[in-house]
Amino acid sequence: STTIIISCEKTKYENTGTITSADMAMCACCGGYFVDIEGKQYRFEKTELPSDFTFEDTQLPLTVELDWDLKPESCAGFKWIKISKIRKI
Repeated sequence: STTIIISCEKTKYENTGTITSADMAMCACCGGYFVDIEGKQYRFEKTELPSDFTFEDTQLPLTVELDWDLKPESCAGFKWIKISKIRKI
């Protein structure tokens, strides 16, 4: 007799957010992409996203679930984040 146990654990994410647009402004602290999380706007670098996640600007706005941390350095009050885990919903 063989017993097989299958576990289907859903991956939990800390937050839901919306990637709204690229920041096209030309300034020292500008660039990256805007993401709105719980009513606050943050910025992130597309090049720093986990390698298994990609998107095109034509898909924006894009609703996502994500885990992230605020980067310690700030520039002109902009809030930059590092996204550690993300998926489209």
